[in-house]
Amino acid sequence: MPIRILIYGREGEGSAQAAMSQIRALVGEMRIDASVQMITDPSMLTMNGVDNPPAISIDGSFISNGWVPSRNEILRALNSRLSQIDTSRRP
Repeated sequence: MPIRILIYGREGEGSAQAAMSQIRALVGEMRIDASVQMITDPSMLTMNGVDNPPAISIDGSFISNGWVPSRNEILRALNSRLSQIDTSRRP
């Protein structure tokens, strides 16, 4: 099952676009099975508690809200999620 990465931002927001590019590059480098999607619908932002975009969530857990994390912070978050998935699959 792929990891679901959502980037919440306003239409045309440069920082959200930059985050999306950075995350897609990391996912490719790490060869992760992941879905990366941009959410720009204002009602979806509100429904998910994003009042100050950009925000990023990985499988439903926010790693940022109101700022774009550094490449290393995103890398740590992805590795943390991968280790959780690996642990949950062990008998």
